[in-house]
Amino acid sequence: MKDSLDVLKNVTSNLSIGVVVVDNDNRIILFNRLAGEMLQQEPESRIGSSIMRCHGKVSEVPVAKMISDLRNRVMDHYEGWVNFKGRMLYEYIYPIWKSNGECFAIVEELHDAAEKAEYLKMQGKWKDIHVSGLGEKSPRSPHERVI
Repeated sequence: MKDSLDVLKNVTSNLSIGVVVVDNDNRIILFNRLAGEMLQQEPESRIGSSIMRCHGKVSEVPVAKMISDLRNRVMDHYEGWVNFKGRMLYEYIYPIWKSNGECFAIVEELHDAAEKAEYLKMQGKWKDIHVSGLGEKSPRSPHERVI
């Protein structure tokens, strides 16, 4: 199993998207280099920590609900915009299923999307979004205990 994880880490470290994978205990099992750059976080410090620690406390309830809805098939994916400290990202989040129908993990893809955002603004199809990563929406230390 360790070899498979090493292969997965090497593959995702070479992708042109940020990738975060969360297990069924809401622990981060993969946080690639580009996700770290996009979210201004050290990937290795996030491995093993709760996905909730990547968000401000104010975001904990909606993030937990979204993850629960994905795992319970209330929705098949989530997608949306994130303005993380001025960097425009598009996120696509979805579950990975085992052959027996159980949720294996949740995957978050992060795409650099500044050009797409500008295009939508020019087309009049853009809605302003809040800025994440600042103030009460700042990521918390991965080392503190989640209640």
